[in-house]
Amino acid sequence: MAIALLLFTLLSGDTAWKQFSDWFSKEGTPGAPTDVLRAYSKKLEAEGVAGDEVRTRVKDVQDYLAAHPREGLALHFNRIFTWKAAPFTREPSAFLRRIASTRKPGRALDIAMGQGRNSIWLAKAGWTVSGYDISDEALRQANALAAEAGVQLDTKLAAHDEYELGAAQWDLIVMSYAFTNLRDTAYMKRVQDSLKPGGLLLVEGFGGGRPGEPNQILNAFLSYRILYFEELPDIADWGQMKAPLLRMALEKP
Repeated sequence: MAIALLLFTLLSGDTAWKQFSDWFSKEGTPGAPTDVLRAYSKKLEAEGVAGDEVRTRVKDVQDYLAAHPREGLALHFNRIFTWKAAPFTREPSAFLRRIASTRKPGRALDIAMGQGRNSIWLAKAGWTVSGYDISDEALRQANALAAEAGVQLDTKLAAHDEYELGAAQWDLIVMSYAFTNLRDTAYMKRVQDSLKPGGLLLVEGFGGGRPGEPNQILNAFLSYRILYFEELPDIADWGQMKAPLLRMALEKP
């Protein structure tokens, strides 16, 4: 009896998730989870679903997301890359272009590469480019745009903890609005170990250390030669609004 009840609960959760993901992938507006679920509740109510059933379905979706965070992230970013109103620039990062133009092309890795705006620029500039992203839609667009541009990219569907970075193989690693956790010391050590000596790590995204801890981020990267560092408000490529941004160019000794 208990096993049958558990099986029913799992199946109902899967059904609720399937219904939610079908809706979100076509009609949803990406945003905070609470806002997305509120919009979904209103959608169900407009269809005549009873209040108790709405709350049950939303709870099933929340439980599914808690148990399958990777799937939730993939759905979120897939929707962003199909959303016509998505507020991100399709042009390559000005920071990347400025810094990478000073280096001899070699092997580059674009972490959380999105639709390939930076990867394609690097490939056209002579770099051999690999990249990964959690969004299969982003990779589909990246490969299509690369074909249009007449360049090749080595792309892989992966989350940050799934991609094999390797050891001492990259001349350049790009983290441009990659939503990596710079305080994840194990992951950041994997990144540094995967760079060749003299290789460059470019970091660009939303910054700002914890209050009361000045130079926290800067101090965490003192094992590199710091070529460039800034934490200043600017217009973000991702979001297209003014925000505290972090930019770093770091060379592995």
